[in-house]
Amino acid sequence: MRVLKRTFGFLWALWGGFWFMAIITVFTILYAPLFLFTGKKYVRQCIWINCHYLCNWLLFLTLVRKRIHNADRIDKKGTYVFVANHSTQYDTLVGAGSLPHPASFLAKAELKKVPMFGYMVQMLAYTVDRKDKESRENSIRNLAAELAKGNSIFIFPEGTRNRTDKPLIDFRDGAFGMAIMAQAPIVVQTLVGMRKINAAEGIQLYPGVADVYWSHPIETKGMTAADIPTLKQRVRDEMLKHLQEKQ
Repeated sequence: MRVLKRTFGFLWALWGGFWFMAIITVFTILYAPLFLFTGKKYVRQCIWINCHYLCNWLLFLTLVRKRIHNADRIDKKGTYVFVANHSTQYDTLVGAGSLPHPASFLAKAELKKVPMFGYMVQMLAYTVDRKDKESRENSIRNLAAELAKGNSIFIFPEGTRNRTDKPLIDFRDGAFGMAIMAQAPIVVQTLVGMRKINAAEGIQLYPGVADVYWSHPIETKGMTAADIPTLKQRVRDEMLKHLQEKQ
């Protein structure tokens, strides 16, 4: 039975991978002339198309359904630092597909090497070489500039996928420092049940339901860098509340 399940999971992952590359290829071809002639003028609109349509089409094609909780806590016209837990490759699809409005993303630099998808990442996201201090600092400045313009950002504060058996790994300071720098509220998105859909390791994907829990915005007005540890702990507690109760 276990062998059959894993075989199905592998084949379903191939099905999902096929549609991912097919959709990304089509939209990269459509976006390319737009970027060529207008630069990044319509980046926000393209980000919204990716989040609202591409992500949700891929979820639909792989029979992954979202159950969104407490969406009314978020002002669709607000500027936020959205943060989410990260343990599977599908977190980005579920997390981005649940956003109430466009948000700039931070992606690892290695993704730029992926055919077609890499070009889209390069045009629509900010990339960071996690091993390079200067790259990390530049990414923080770039995203802080987006917040200053009134644009939300979306980031995984763990910095990488959590491949451990713990619900969360240590948070990095970047997202919290940016929120305090811009005095922007943090909104916690907790993704529950993801590992039943997509394995943390290996090539395994299954149909299922992902629960997305939104928190009330956490204000950062008046906070300084000295408040980062307290802010990190508050966000961590918010995520653990759902992860420990539901998983």
